[in-house]
Amino acid sequence: MKLHTLGMNYHHSSDFLIDRPNGSGDDLLVIFKTAAIIKLNNNIEHISSDSAVIYPAGLRQYYGADGCEYMNHWVHFELSDRAFAERIGLPFNTVIPINDVSAAEHYLELLSVESVSESRNSEEICGLLLRLLLSKLAESADMQIGAASQHSSALRELRASIRRNPAGSRSIDAIARELSLSPSHFQYLYKKEFGISCYEDILSARLDMAKYYLRSTSLTIRQIAELCGYENDVHFIRQFKKRMEITAGEYRKQN
Repeated sequence: MKLHTLGMNYHHSSDFLIDRPNGSGDDLLVIFKTAAIIKLNNNIEHISSDSAVIYPAGLRQYYGADGCEYMNHWVHFELSDRAFAERIGLPFNTVIPINDVSAAEHYLELLSVESVSESRNSEEICGLLLRLLLSKLAESADMQIGAASQHSSALRELRASIRRNPAGSRSIDAIARELSLSPSHFQYLYKKEFGISCYEDILSARLDMAKYYLRSTSLTIRQIAELCGYENDVHFIRQFKKRMEITAGEYRKQN
């Protein structure tokens, strides 16, 4: 994975058009910040802003303004690892509506800064950032074809917050209210999205935190129970043994 060049927030007039019959000689990612026209498989399409297209090397690149001022980001790169593209389900020559364009732009900004760095690891870091950016775009494509619910973004943020701070997790009813969902519908969506119930996910996150403290600190069982959000150490001890099949003290000794 090698970065060639990139540009962000390039402005053009309403008659701007790119037409490269044989491509640009490398792989190209274009993120459209305004409405645009694009030709795919000999068909002209009108697409909305915050969309992207990835052109593989050698394929025609045809895109431009849709009758108004035009702006885009672009990245020319070499995707030598096609197995990676297949593994993440990266869609080529397809319009990708981006569900979180600010995140994509954040990765582009990091890539832009690293591309001019004189660090000896700069090329390696650019390759990793490219992989991250393309992986997020593949994820956006999945979400648009129905792999996730319309609440997917909020659910993912919720799960991240649970993993960051499982001790501070609220009740299922409280979480559902925050998302303007009924508790039953919230639980259905959460399990559909992640393959596990929210309640089980919270318990799993608390258990992981407890195991970390048992392995790496000399805190007492009672202190760990409190830090992990358990009502008391008795409840924690029961839950730990039920899930790990050994006591917290035995786990600490073994690890």
